[in-house]
Amino acid sequence: MSRASTRHRKKKSRKVLPIVFVSLAAGCLVTLAVVYSPSWFQTEHTPPSQVSVFQFSDSTLPPDTIRIQVRNGAGVPDLAGRAQSFFETRGGDVTFYAPGPPLNAEDMDYSITVIISHDTSFSAAREVASVIGIGDSSIVMMLPQPGQIAPVDVTIILGRDRDDPSYFIPYRD
Repeated sequence: MSRASTRHRKKKSRKVLPIVFVSLAAGCLVTLAVVYSPSWFQTEHTPPSQVSVFQFSDSTLPPDTIRIQVRNGAGVPDLAGRAQSFFETRGGDVTFYAPGPPLNAEDMDYSITVIISHDTSFSAAREVASVIGIGDSSIVMMLPQPGQIAPVDVTIILGRDRDDPSYFIPYRD
């Protein structure tokens, strides 16, 4: 009797096993179809008022004083110190102030200079970019945690595109 019941179980499991595999495959295909469906198939739409979180205006004037932190990401000795001196001694409508010493970046392999804005207004970061002659595409935003205040307005991480200290010869009025 045990042989007959074993055969019956094997036959039953042979019939059920393909159904389980087909069901799993169909479920995976449906999930993939929903996840990677074209936008016209998806029902959730972003309201136009939420498409852009920040509204930037080119007419926003930079502040009179911009607090900066300069970091060396190129590995050139004293590059951040020269750049910081350049900014602090530069004349013009905007005064640059570095509340601390120049520092090294966490990594020394930055290929391009990165300007980090710690404020939702990019005006200070744009002013820094224009002073050293790089485009807005090098500006990123890193806001402080809620309830905290950033110690500087802009952090500059100098990359190998600005690794020649002669870029940072202070102006003389």
